[in-house]
Amino acid sequence: MSVPSGAAGFYVSVRTGARMAQSALALGPFPDRNTAADHVAVVRRYIAARHRGAEWWRLSTTRRTAAPGRPLPVGTLNELLGVRCGPP
Repeated sequence: MSVPSGAAGFYVSVRTGARMAQSALALGPFPDRNTAADHVAVVRRYIAARHRGAEWWRLSTTRRTAAPGRPLPVGTLNELLGVRCGPP
C-alpha cells in the first residue's frame, strides 16, 4: 500500500547499546505523540521483564515520515504486544 508523500506517524522508540547508538521503533505508528506516549509504559514493562539491563535503555516517542510511495514502518513489538496501530 502506498501513502501520500509526507505521511507521518508517531512511535515508541527504544534506544539501546553503548552510548545509545542503536534505536528501534517498538510500537506504532500512532496518529499523535500523546497516544504514542501513553504506550511507553507498556513497552517498558515488556522489555524489563525480558532483558537484563533494560532499565538503562531510553524509551521515548519519535515522529517518522514515510518515504515517497512507501508505507510507514510497523513497530517491531506491535504483534507481540497485541497493540493495534494503523496509519495516522
